[in-house]
Amino acid sequence: MLKKVDYLIIGNGIAGLSAAKEIRKNDNNGSIIMVSNEPYLTYYRIKLTEYMSKDFNNEDLLVNNENWYEENQIETILSKIVEHIDTDNNKVILDDGNEIGYKKLLLAMGSRPFIPPIAGKYKKGVFALRNLNDLRYIQNYFSNCSIVTVIGGGLLGLEAAWSIRKLNKTVNIIQHSPFLLSRQLDEETSRKVEGKLIEKGFNIYLDSSAEEILGETKVSGIKLNNRKEISTDAVLVSAGIRSNLDLIRDTKIEYDRGIKVNEYLNTNIENIFAAGDVAEVEGSVLGLWTASNDQGKIAGGNMTGEHNSYTNPRPFTTLRLGDISVFSAGDVNDFDRVYEYKEEEKEIHHKLFTKDGKITGVILFGDISPMVKLKKAVIDNINVNDYLKDGLAFK
Repeated sequence: MLKKVDYLIIGNGIAGLSAAKEIRKNDNNGSIIMVSNEPYLTYYRIKLTEYMSKDFNNEDLLVNNENWYEENQIETILSKIVEHIDTDNNKVILDDGNEIGYKKLLLAMGSRPFIPPIAGKYKKGVFALRNLNDLRYIQNYFSNCSIVTVIGGGLLGLEAAWSIRKLNKTVNIIQHSPFLLSRQLDEETSRKVEGKLIEKGFNIYLDSSAEEILGETKVSGIKLNNRKEISTDAVLVSAGIRSNLDLIRDTKIEYDRGIKVNEYLNTNIENIFAAGDVAEVEGSVLGLWTASNDQGKIAGGNMTGEHNSYTNPRPFTTLRLGDISVFSAGDVNDFDRVYEYKEEEKEIHHKLFTKDGKITGVILFGDISPMVKLKKAVIDNINVNDYLKDGLAFK
């Protein structure tokens, strides 16, 4: 059976949802279908780590309830897999044999977790958190664990470790680089975060990587690259993502790390667009909720005839773990001067990184209240002297 639709969206993550919203905003009458292999409507994937330590209903995580989709005349097809895209005949084939013909197609299939090549990684008790089903299974398994190890000391890894600690577990963090949050922070600030985490009871292993998951059939420990062995009942891997590309590998759609798109989020096929974790923009796949939301909006608008361009944003990061607060924006590695502001007794340390007199990066530790103003300063590449005219005591 062939069903026809004006706008077909494969995937119902935030990229797919924001595209559907923009399409409906611009086109009151065009038919919209969203297809997802998950059984849930779009939910806040960025809250999954936080909810590891909470009791919740699935509805608590939904972005919009069923009524919203009905009111906006957006049809959802859940728990169905798109098995093939026929780009010549503008249609897709689902795993139940049904076909959907489209005028415009958005590919928003998202990504999957990257699991490094660790010996024993298929043993029971090794997890990666990417969807609601993962979360439920992990919560159930962790309820019988005393020690949990997180592989990855990046933003998501630390957020996950914090949630697990709130479950009164002993938590190990394994990080391959010499310090935590190595992409977002300089070493000095990272050491402050590390010290705070150690105070809270975390065991941190830097310059380390997992060589082998120990145990007969289920996890009992990890052997590190320095031959050190640590005991653990479970492992959560937080080592990045990979775009879901299987669906388009046998099509004419061009891809590399992700589906290649131009500045209008158009693929090499005129009526097919891509957005979110599956899209490669300017040679990179960002894997960020905010970027996916923005890309979906741009793609959805362009599917209705707009001609808006998208450029990758300057990176920024906000981390709040109890009384640990850190904000980072821009480039904190390539600079010629650093301006600092400290209040030792309040554990506040702010840094402005500049190049040729322009603010190119910022790190705030302790008090992150100036983050909106400083994020704008980085984006606008303003002159540091103009910023310092406000009388702030940077040196």
